[in-house]
Amino acid sequence: MTRYSLDLSFEDFKKSLSPDDFLTTVPGLYFSPRSGRVLIVEPESASWLVVPQKEFGYLVECGLLAPGSEARSSQKLGDLLSGKPGLDPDFKAELDRWLYRLFVGNMLAINGYGYHQPSRLWAVQKYPHYFNLHLTESCNLACRYCRVGDSPGPFALMPVETCKKIIRRVVEEIPGTKIIIGFHGGEPLLNPEAIVEGSRYAREVARSAGKEVTLSLQTNGVLLRKYSQLLKELNIEVGVSIDGPAAIHNRHRVFGSGRGSFDEVMDGIQAARQAGLNPGYLAVIHDPGDYLPVARFMVETLGATSFRLNFSCYEGRAKSELDFDPTRAAAFARNWLQLLDFVLEHHRQTGIWLSIDDLNLFVAHLLTKDRPHMCYRSPCGAGNAILGFGADGKIYLCEELVGKDQFCLGDIETAPPLHRLLDESRVHARASESRRVENVAACAGCPWKKFHGAGCLNKSFEYFGDLEHRDPMCHFYRVIFEELMWKLTDNPEIINLISYYKKYIRVQNEWPVVMESGESRPGPDYLLGE
Repeated sequence: MTRYSLDLSFEDFKKSLSPDDFLTTVPGLYFSPRSGRVLIVEPESASWLVVPQKEFGYLVECGLLAPGSEARSSQKLGDLLSGKPGLDPDFKAELDRWLYRLFVGNMLAINGYGYHQPSRLWAVQKYPHYFNLHLTESCNLACRYCRVGDSPGPFALMPVETCKKIIRRVVEEIPGTKIIIGFHGGEPLLNPEAIVEGSRYAREVARSAGKEVTLSLQTNGVLLRKYSQLLKELNIEVGVSIDGPAAIHNRHRVFGSGRGSFDEVMDGIQAARQAGLNPGYLAVIHDPGDYLPVARFMVETLGATSFRLNFSCYEGRAKSELDFDPTRAAAFARNWLQLLDFVLEHHRQTGIWLSIDDLNLFVAHLLTKDRPHMCYRSPCGAGNAILGFGADGKIYLCEELVGKDQFCLGDIETAPPLHRLLDESRVHARASESRRVENVAACAGCPWKKFHGAGCLNKSFEYFGDLEHRDPMCHFYRVIFEELMWKLTDNPEIINLISYYKKYIRVQNEWPVVMESGESRPGPDYLLGE
């Protein structure tokens, strides 16, 4: 049997079959029955298939599936086709289609060859493209879940020369033609000089190096009334952190006095819009019951069609100021899934598909082997997709790790060329190896390991104190991915939710949703259009 491209059609597959081909069941499949159907997941390739119970029984009877067993079953195709005289004739007539579905789902090997080869999957980029500069850890707010913690301020500002040196070195020393420079903190607008000088210098250096640079800034919004016009002139993409309506936002996004910041943030958003900026929005959810009211606020009050909802994490100030229920992952999953119904209803009423990270990202993960977001790779993007820089010029594997000595690679003043620093760093090598999903004991045998990896290095480290544990919200992801598979089976239009990730992924031909009748649903190219 010849090697196949990842665009293998059923017709080409059928033509290539020979009665002498050996069919081998793949061990380690995950089976989940529900409502007369069975969900099958092949963990190593993150492939999945929903099969009607009747057909599933026939596939087991034919020896093409072996639930509950790690043993491989092998047989000749010719023997299969000529055997089983009592097999349902309708199923037998469709057997070649089921062989195709199982093969492209990596659940069946032919002559020892699987459709997805390990060497073709889960490639990790070698060098970062996103460089996050903490211009200061100072902030004009005292949010109760802030990563910075309770250390008293004020913190130092990043000197302009340090900012420019970081920018020059990442542009000149890191391979790649497209670079993102992110201004972060603390509150980066407390250091406007570094933003102005750094932005202008970044464009100058990138132009000289023949590279493309994108500038972004994440702000709490309070200072946008003062700096929106400047950010527009500098052509900086702006993200604003706002946690929803006033009653929710003001619980945790507060000034040092404890007063809520909602009114000031809304004034900042209005100023940004008047200046011609089109800010993105990020909310942090601590109470899982807030998912829907926050989403409604984003859409109905802010008029947003794209936004991100992050759950709060056990780190920084949150450790002392907030409560974390050990069973919170289940509640977050249950409430998060309601966003899907919200998005579907919004589309029915308006014809517009909302883009809610990570909803659109997770739907994309069901349709492709690409993992465009660095936080859901194995290993994650720390050191290969992103680098973080402290205000003092120290270099870290990720912006979430800034200030943590265990993940410091050096400093911008004395570090060797950055590509060599990454190649030779023991800190980078250890973190990368430790966070491969196969090397995290709790993840190695998980059916969902290739859908989201071992999770965030920083969040695991904060919660458990080492690199050997899975993401503390692991149960959230386990629930989410299985439920999305069932929902996509029943609502194939959900694939439109991959939204802008369509630019970064390749939806492969084995889109695995199967109707009760056994006929394939319309394919993703038809539903997505251009």
